[in-house]
Formats: sequence, C-alpha cells, structure tokens
Amino acid sequence: MPSLKKHWIIVVLPIALIGGLGAYAFLQPGPPVTAARVERGTLRAYVEERASTHVPGAQRLSMPEDGRIETIDLEPGTPVAAGDLVARLATADLDDTVAVARAELGRIDAQLAVLRDNAIANTALNEAEGWIATIAKLAAAAEEVIAAHQANVGFSDWWKSAEQKLKKVGAISDEQLRRAQTNSSQASVDLAVSKLDHQIVLAIGQVFQLGPKYIHDYLDLKGLEAAVLQRQREAAAARLALAERARARAEIRAPAAGIVLTRAVRDTQVLPAGTELLTIGDLAALHVRADLLSQDAGRVREGDAVDISGVAGMTLTGKVIRVHPQAFTKRSSLGVDQQRVSVDIAFDDGELARVREAGERLGADYRVQVRVYTDSADQALMIPSLALFRGDDGGWRVYRVDAGTAVEQPVAVGLSTPDAVQVVKGLSGGDLVIVSPPKDLTAGTRVTPVVAVPVGG
Repeated sequence: MPSLKKHWIIVVLPIALIGGLGAYAFLQPGPPVTAARVERGTLRAYVEERASTHVPGAQRLSMPEDGRIETIDLEPGTPVAAGDLVARLATADLDDTVAVARAELGRIDAQLAVLRDNAIANTALNEAEGWIATIAKLAAAAEEVIAAHQANVGFSDWWKSAEQKLKKVGAISDEQLRRAQTNSSQASVDLAVSKLDHQIVLAIGQVFQLGPKYIHDYLDLKGLEAAVLQRQREAAAARLALAERARARAEIRAPAAGIVLTRAVRDTQVLPAGTELLTIGDLAALHVRADLLSQDAGRVREGDAVDISGVAGMTLTGKVIRVHPQAFTKRSSLGVDQQRVSVDIAFDDGELARVREAGERLGADYRVQVRVYTDSADQALMIPSLALFRGDDGGWRVYRVDAGTAVEQPVAVGLSTPDAVQVVKGLSGGDLVIVSPPKDLTAGTRVTPVVAVPVGG
C-alpha cells in the first residue's frame, strides 16, 4: 500500500507541476501594447499639400516699345482705379512722329480735294454740249436755207428760159431779159453761199464735238491721279494711326481696379520693349493655388471642400474651383522630379473678411497649407492607419486583442487618411486593435492592451 501511494505521487506530481506552470503562463499578463478601440464616426478622406495665395487675372504691365520710361512713383500696395495713369514713356519723339504723319495726311487730303473739284470741267462740259446742240440746230436751219435756194434757182432758171423765148418773138424788152438772167445768176450764188454756210456750220460742229471728249479724257486722268493719291492717303492714314497708337501706349494705364502688387522699375531709364514695370491685381479676388501630386490630383473634383491653414493660426474654408488639365514636372526639396497638377481654390464668402477683422494681412504669394477633402463616409468603422499591416498574401491585416491574446485578423478597408482608415469588413464596433504592432509580435501572443490612441478622421 505504501508503495502504491508513492507511485501515484510520482505520477501526479509532475502532471500537476506542468499544469500549474501552464496555468501560470496563461494567466501571466503579456507585454503592454498600444491599442485603439474600433469606433464609428465620420471619416473624411483628404489630400494635404503646401500651397500659396494667388491673384487671378493679375495684370503685368510692361514697356510697349523701346524707349525711356519716366519715374514711377506708385508704391506696392497703392490702390488704383481702372484707367488710372500708372506709368509714362517720354513722348517728345512720339509727338513729333504724330505731327509729321498728320501733316502728310493733310497734304494728300488737300491734293485730293483739288482733284475731286470738277466744277470748271463740268461747266465746260455743259457749255460744250449746249454749243453742240445749238450748232445742230444751225445745221438744220442751213439745210432748210439750201432747200429754199435750190427752189429759187429752179424758178429763176425757168423764168430766164421763158424770158428768152419771149425775146425771140419780140414780146419783151432787152431789159426784162437781162433782169431774168441776173435773177437766175443771183439765185445760183445764193445757193452756193448757203451750201458754204452749211459746211462751215458742220465744221464748227465737229470742232465742238471734240470738246466733251477732251473734257472726259481730262476727268478720267484726274480720276486716275485721285486713285493713286487715295492709296497714298490710306498708307499715310495707317502711318498716322500707328504713330497715334504708339503715342497712346506711351501713357500706361491700369486695365482694371486693384492695387499695385509689384513694381519692377522706379527710376527713369531706357528700356527695351517687353520689360516688366508693374503688376496690378485685386486682392478681393485672392485665391489659393496648390500643386498636388498627379496621383492625388486625380481624386480632386471641382467643388470639393478645403481647409486652409497657416494664416495667423486661423483655419479658413474654401472650395476647389479648377483642376488644371495639364500636369508639369517639379523637383522636390529632395531633388526628385515629380509630376504635379495645379489646383485653384477660392475662399468661402466672408473668410477674407475674417482675416481682416482679426487684424491680419493676406496678400499674394503667401505660404499656406491646404487640406482638400475628396470623399467622406458617415457612421464608418474606423481604426488608426498604423494598425494595418500586410499579410503573407498581400492583404490587409490587423492584430485584434481577444482575451489578452493577439489574433491576426484579415480586414477590408475603404476610405483612408494619414491618421485613420475605414474598415468595411473584418471588425466590429468596440473591438480592440493593436497600433504599430511590434515586429516580433505573432498571432497567439499574450499582450496587455493599453488603450491610448483615439480614432479620428
């Protein structure tokens, strides 16, 4: 009997010792780990980047042509109204050029006025046409006179023949016969004279017929000369317009209301065309421009809400108004070439007034920080981003704390921010997850969770 008891002691004692050690190991708390509780809330995905203020539509005023600029007294910050004179070129030479061009145009206009004055020629033409009509009437009258004299010659010849017959029979005297012969001769002379008069009238008519032709030829020549002068006038008018535009451009005026943002030139000096003088813009239209990485800009849409910080400790609000379609290469501070996209952001109504009311100033090219909200989810299950790690299959994993033991849990994620991630599958509200799990942590390890990380979106 004693031997049997001793045998049971030898068997049970090691088993009890092993079980006790196991229970002790199981009940012994593991190393502390930082944990966070899965919570529901609103998660807003965003893109964050440094940015700067920008004045849209700022006007850069430059030298319109080579010349001497007079002193520019306007200081940066000076308000100007549309049309205000802000800079001026020396104008003596320009004034002379305008005067010469105007005088040349006046000379040509005077010559054109002379050439276009056809009063004398038109009077001569009217008179010539009147004489031609009169001569035509004279010619017709001469023809009638010829006809009358021809009739008179016929009658005189008949009468002379009759008188000669009567003389042969002694019926008339010699005097009567001579009178009949004289009348016949006079009739022939009158006919010849009337024919001569008719020829003279026709000759005069031919001379007067040349008058209108000469006048028309003269008028045509004046027309050609006027056409040439008209072309010369057009060239002279163009030179005058160029000279006047150059003179007008010598007075550089503000294209719109605003303030002087920059002044590149102050003192009188000779400058080439295109040299920048002033920049004028309206600070009431101040925007923000951020150059986002192209992969981030692809998620940004017009109308997205934006937080703008870095202005005297204030956070202002705005919205995206334009995502530029063209990316560009920009070298980072580390010397890496990056593809970036410019995004324009407008301040919400009243935000710039808040800055002024706070006694702060916000001008062009001020450095700010922007957070562009690209998406949001309400009542989302959220965990800290640092709780995630990749599993062997490449999927997302977390360590969930279950009864003091780390359990590797596959999860599916949705929206994410640098701080928090939405979990759409794998966890429930109230679960504990380990944040920044140690590299040597494995599933089944005993841990002591220290809940010290709030989840925020």
